[in-house]
Amino acid sequence: MIKNYLLTAFRNIIRHKGFSFINILGLALSMSVCMLIIVVIVDQFKYDDFVTKKDQIYRIESIDNISKYALNTYASTTYPLHKELTSNYAVVEDAVVLNNSFRGTGLYKETRISIDGFYTNESFFNLFDFELTNNSYKRPLSEPYSMVLKEETAKKYFGDENPIGKFLQVDSLGDFKITGIIPKSKNKSQFQFQALVSSNTIEVLEKNNKIDNISDNWENTYSNYIYILVNKNVDIKTIQTALDKISMKKYSDLEEKDFSFYLKSFNKIVPGAFIGNEIGAFLPKIFILFLGGLSLVIILSAAFNYTSLSMARSLLRAKEVGVRKTLGASRSSIIIQFLSEAILVAFIALLFAFALFQLILPGFSGMKLMSLLEISPEQNYTVYLWFFIFALLTGILSGILPSLYISSFNPIKVLKGVSNIKLLSKITLRKILLVTQFVFSMIFIISIILIYKQMNYMVNAEMGFDRDFVYNVHLQKNDFDKVKNYYSQFPEIKDISGASHVPGVGRIYDADLRLSQEDEKLSAHYFSVDQNYIDVMGLELLKGHNFPDNLNAETESFVIVDERTLITLNLSDPGEVIGKNIIVDSSFVEIIGVVKNYHYAALFLPQRPLILRYLPENYRIAALRIDEGISPSIIAEIENEWKNIDEFNEFNGEFLDAEIKDYYSYFEDVLYTVGFASVLAIIIACLGLLGMATYSTQTRIKEIGIRKVFGAEPKSIVMLISKTYMKTLLIAAIIAGPLSYFINNAWVQYISNHAPFGFGTIFIGIFIIISFGMITIASQTLKAANLDPAKSLRYE
Repeated sequence: MIKNYLLTAFRNIIRHKGFSFINILGLALSMSVCMLIIVVIVDQFKYDDFVTKKDQIYRIESIDNISKYALNTYASTTYPLHKELTSNYAVVEDAVVLNNSFRGTGLYKETRISIDGFYTNESFFNLFDFELTNNSYKRPLSEPYSMVLKEETAKKYFGDENPIGKFLQVDSLGDFKITGIIPKSKNKSQFQFQALVSSNTIEVLEKNNKIDNISDNWENTYSNYIYILVNKNVDIKTIQTALDKISMKKYSDLEEKDFSFYLKSFNKIVPGAFIGNEIGAFLPKIFILFLGGLSLVIILSAAFNYTSLSMARSLLRAKEVGVRKTLGASRSSIIIQFLSEAILVAFIALLFAFALFQLILPGFSGMKLMSLLEISPEQNYTVYLWFFIFALLTGILSGILPSLYISSFNPIKVLKGVSNIKLLSKITLRKILLVTQFVFSMIFIISIILIYKQMNYMVNAEMGFDRDFVYNVHLQKNDFDKVKNYYSQFPEIKDISGASHVPGVGRIYDADLRLSQEDEKLSAHYFSVDQNYIDVMGLELLKGHNFPDNLNAETESFVIVDERTLITLNLSDPGEVIGKNIIVDSSFVEIIGVVKNYHYAALFLPQRPLILRYLPENYRIAALRIDEGISPSIIAEIENEWKNIDEFNEFNGEFLDAEIKDYYSYFEDVLYTVGFASVLAIIIACLGLLGMATYSTQTRIKEIGIRKVFGAEPKSIVMLISKTYMKTLLIAAIIAGPLSYFINNAWVQYISNHAPFGFGTIFIGIFIIISFGMITIASQTLKAANLDPAKSLRYE
C-alpha cells in the first residue's frame, strides 16, 4: 500500500515538472537555511551535557538593588559569599567559587604567550566532571600556585614535553606549578578558560600586594561566580532563605551597596535569560527564540507556495478524485495519497537543501560574531535526525490543507463537469497565502534597509572628536609614563595622551554624581585622562581650562565635565559650573572645565553625563596624535620601538578610526543574516507568484486566443491577467507598511542615536518587492499575450 502511494506520488511529481520544480526549489532554499538554524540551536543545547550532577547544581546570581539601569541582574556574585555559605549554613553539600581575574603573559623558556582563566577550588572537578590525564595530580588545586592547563594550551608552552611538575612564570604574579592537564574534548561548556589556578593562591597574592582584595570584598560582584551542589531532598527555599539572611546581614548598614542573591538551576543557564556579566560566550534564550521564529517564517513561506499551488491545481485533479471515489476509495486514502505526495516533495527538497547547506555552512561559521561566541556547528546523527523530522513536518504542514480540501470533492458534481466546483470563494485561501508571503517579504526588505542605514550611520557618524589623526597603543599593564617617554622621541608624533577608554565604542565606567551629601545620586560615566587628552582627541573646551601640570595622582582634586552634566545639574551656562564643587562617587572635586558633547560611548548606548577624571592608575591606552597623516612607515617605527618597552607582550596598536569601524563590524553579521533571509523570502514569494501566474495563464489560454481574434491588444490582455495579482501586491503593501513600522520601531527606539526611519524607507522596501512581483508576473503574461491565437485555438 505504501509503495503504491509513493509510486503514484512520484509519477505525479514527474508529470507536472513545472509546478514540482517551483515547489522543490522553494522548499530546498528555505530548508537549507532552516537546517542551518537547527544546527545552531542543537549546538546551544549541547552545553555542559557531560555534567552528570547538573540536576543538583545551582548558580548563585546577584541583583543590584541600587542600580538605576534596566539591566541590574548579574550572573556573577561576591567571592566571600562562598565561604559564608559553606561555613555557616549546612544546606549546601559542596560549592565551587570561580574568579575570572587570572590573566597575564605566561613564560616558559623562550615561549611567551598570553594566558587567562579562573582561580577556583578543588570542588570544580567534583561538580563539573572535567576529565584529567592519568599523570595529573590526584588533588591538582589543593596547594597555592598550582595550575591545571587545557591540553591545547599546554602544547603551546611545552610542545611535546611532559608539563606535569614544571613551572610557568606569569608576569609578576610568580611561578605556577603545572599539576594537571585537561585533555582536548568536543564537549561544549559555559566555562571557557585556558588555565585553572588554585583559589588558595588569592590570599597569598593579596598579602604580597600583587592583586587587590578579593577574598573579603563583599562589594565586588563582577568577577566571581559561585555554583552549589545540593542534596536531592533539600528544599531550595531553605537555601534561598539563607541567601536572604546573608544579604540582609552584609548590606543593611551600607549606603553605597545593596545586593540580593538568588538561585538559578544549572539546566536553565544555557540557553537562558539575558543577564549581565555572563561567565561564558553563548546565545541567550531570546536569540534562540528569534532564530526559531525566523526559521518558522521562512519555512511557512515555502509551505504556503506548495499549499497555494496545490489548491490552484485542485481543479485539474478533480476528475481523478471523482473517479477514485466512484471506484470505492475512501476520503482517508485520498488524504494519505496527497499527503504522501507533499512529504515526498519535502524529502526530495531535503536532498537539495542538504547540498546547499554544505555550501553556506563554512561562510556562516566564519562570521565574526559566531567566531567571537565560539559557535562551531557540528553535524552528527542527532542533527540528521532533526533534519529528517523537520522535512517530515514540512511535508505534512504544506500538504495537509490541499489534501483535506481535494478529498472533500463530491464525485457526482466533479464528474458532471469542472464548472460545478467553486474554489472556496472569490477571496480564496491561495490569495490569502500569497498576500501573507509578500507581507513577510516586504517586512524583511524594509528591515534590512533600515539595518543597513543604521550600520552606515554608526560607522560614518560625526563623533565630535578627531578619529582620523589618532593611533591607539594598548599599554598591556605597562607604565604610561614609560611608553610616553619612548614615543615622544618620534618627531611625527605631535602629542601623547593617557586614557582609560577608546572613545566611540562600548566600554565605559559608571560613576555617581551629586552636588552635596544630601542630594540624590545621579548616574554618570567617566573616562580617566591626562592633561593632553583634550588636544589629542580634538575636543572643544567651551569654558574653563585643562588639568594643571604636576597633579597629585593619589588625590583627585579636579574634573572636567561635558554639556550633559550641566543639564543634569540644572545649569544652563557653562560659566556657572566652573569652580563649583561636586561629589563624584565618594570624592569631593572641583569642576575646572566644560567640553562640548561628543559621542564617547557606542552610538546605540545612552550618552549620560561624562566626567573626565585624572586617575592615572586606570590608563589602558596611549593615544598618539599624528597630524601629518598616519603612514605605514610611522606605524612600523612605533611597532619596532615597542620591543624596547615590553619584552613579554606583543605590540597591540590600531588606528582609532579602524577600532571604531571594527567595533561596529559585528553588526554586519546581523545585516548579512537578515539580508539573506530577506533575499530568500523574496525568491520564495516570487516563485509562488510565478507558479500562480503560470497556472492562471494556462487555464485562460483559449480565452486569451478568442480575445485576440476579436481585436484585443496585448497590453489590454496583460492588464486583464495581471490586475488580480496587482491587487494582491497592493493589499500586501497596505498591510506590510504599518506592520514594518511598528516592528522596526520597537527596536529602533532603544537606540540612542539612530538613522531616520519613516515613509521613505518603507516606500523603498515596498517598491522593491512590487517591482520584483511585477517582473515575475510579466514573464508569464507577456508570453501568453503574444501567443498566436491560431495555436491556442487549434483544438477548438
